[in-house]
Amino acid sequence: MFSTRIPEQPSKEFILKTQTISISVGFSRDHVFQWVSSRANLPFWLHRFCRSIQNAGAYDRAQSAAGEVFLALKSDAATGIVDLLVGAQLDEMSIIPLRVLSRPHGAAVVLTYFQESGVPGEVYRNAFSSLVEDMRLLMRRLGGGEMHVDGEAAPAFFPSLVTAKFYETWDFYTSLLKFRTVDECDVYVHLIHESGAQLGILKEETDGAPAELISSVEGRGFWLSLHVANADTEYERLEAERADIVEGLCNRPWGLREFTVRDPNGVLIKVGHIIPAFVEEDTLLAT
Repeated sequence: MFSTRIPEQPSKEFILKTQTISISVGFSRDHVFQWVSSRANLPFWLHRFCRSIQNAGAYDRAQSAAGEVFLALKSDAATGIVDLLVGAQLDEMSIIPLRVLSRPHGAAVVLTYFQESGVPGEVYRNAFSSLVEDMRLLMRRLGGGEMHVDGEAAPAFFPSLVTAKFYETWDFYTSLLKFRTVDECDVYVHLIHESGAQLGILKEETDGAPAELISSVEGRGFWLSLHVANADTEYERLEAERADIVEGLCNRPWGLREFTVRDPNGVLIKVGHIIPAFVEEDTLLAT
């Protein structure tokens, strides 16, 4: 007889985050599997998550953000599974599973990363960001293709730029404004900021694009707004990076402290934060 008692809620300690990174490449599934499952190739693509990888007999040793760790690979050619084992102790190693799949015109590699119990969110996010960079390098080592990062839901509405300076624009938003790349291919990237803002960047004269989208933006009649935790801090950082700042810091009557920077296409970006006093006053008026 089945019990009708409602089970207790699981402990929050066991509700862990999971994210997936997938890449597609033009090589065959067997070729990709042989390359990824080779210990000798680990230093050529897993250098952000684990640095200074050195052979230590049956295992490898490496430096990670958490200190020295052991590395090991367990693979199965029949299923395309490659388990990357990582841990400070040989008897307490976490599994980062990869799967190499055959696709109609090449192969796909799918990696899943779990937030282990007791690992702070910031440590998990930094480690996952390192894995994103490593998977991007793996994709390029295998001839290039497309990448998708799971767990970043697209908003219902977001802007996209068409640019003749595709790589310069991509670098500007990721290096200077600290966006992260969550989707990419040779002609398009999708970026997300820690604030939740998202942006698409399309390469000019992309084959198959509508006529309206084959010419690059020239920065006229259009601007972007980006909310940050502290506009003063961002202003100092971007000024030190010699970004093209066109308006200095100032407090706006509508409750924002902001400055204006120009991207490689001439697009103006208003970078600011909500003035705390404005929030408090607005709250008092509402009560």
